[in-house]
Amino acid sequence: MQSQLPMLERINLGELENAEARKDRNIALANVLGWLGYRNLAASWLWLELIQYYGDGPGRTLTGYGLAYDYFDHMTRLDPNFFLGYRLSSLVLAYRAGQPEQAIEILDRGIQQFTPETNPGAWRLYVDRALLNFLFLGDAQAGRDDYYRAAAWREQVGLPGDDFRQLGDNIARSPLSRRARFDVWMSVFNSTTDRDTRIFVLEQLAQLGTVLRTLPTGEIEIQAPPLPDFPDEEPYLLRL
Repeated sequence: MQSQLPMLERINLGELENAEARKDRNIALANVLGWLGYRNLAASWLWLELIQYYGDGPGRTLTGYGLAYDYFDHMTRLDPNFFLGYRLSSLVLAYRAGQPEQAIEILDRGIQQFTPETNPGAWRLYVDRALLNFLFLGDAQAGRDDYYRAAAWREQVGLPGDDFRQLGDNIARSPLSRRARFDVWMSVFNSTTDRDTRIFVLEQLAQLGTVLRTLPTGEIEIQAPPLPDFPDEEPYLLRL
């Protein structure tokens, strides 16, 4: 019976294509609002549209993320101070849409927009870019440089930075090691409070052989995978 068919089999592809066309028109309409002087309103509207677009799992399975870059591009041009928009670009463009170069383009726009003085959390943009350079583009030296810049920006707002410099040195020395990948994913987990991003990071850690266990307290125990030349470590206790 039709009601028993899997969700994807019950979706009308024509309706999805029409929905994509409507979203494309909405992006154009948001730009018109921006030209009329309602730039922040238009950017906020695109943000809500993007969240709905990203959250439509069945739709994205069938039609992909073809509009994702357009959302981020226009949203951050309409409101260059939309910090969360820059940060979410890594999750959507690189992790989901497979477009790390476009994600770096959006992050670079944010890095040019913010400083530690204007946003104390701006160092997180360099952490996001480090992961893209290291894990998605295979450029360990660029990843190291990004971690060094993140460290410098952290220190400008009174936060320690040496751990990020050490992480940058470690991945530059052993860019293909599981240890380097574990540490990079942990740096992303610790630099964001976005639940979807953290869940994605946990999935990547599990693929490395990391043992994950949810405790009665609600904390997640993260035990690093057994790695040569590293002693057994105490597990990390973190929360989503």
